[in-house]
Amino acid sequence: MQLRQLQILKLEEEQEKARTTHAHHQQLVKASFDSNSVSSKNFQLRDLVLKWDKSHEEKGKNTKFQRMWLGPF
Repeated sequence: MQLRQLQILKLEEEQEKARTTHAHHQQLVKASFDSNSVSSKNFQLRDLVLKWDKSHEEKGKNTKFQRMWLGPF
C-alpha cells in the first residue's frame, strides 16, 4: 500500500514538472512569435498602403477570389 502511495506521489511530481516545462516552452514560443510578427511600421507621406476591408472579415462574407484589402491609397 505504501509503495502505491509513493508511486502516486512520484507521478504527481512528474506531472507538475511537465506542466512547468510546457508553460515555459509556451512562453518561449510566444515571445519568439511576438518578436517576429510585431514590428513598427513607419510610413512616409505619399507611401502607397493597403487598407483592410473590415466588412468582409467574418467567415462566409467573402468569396474565394474577392479582395480582402482595399487600395492602394
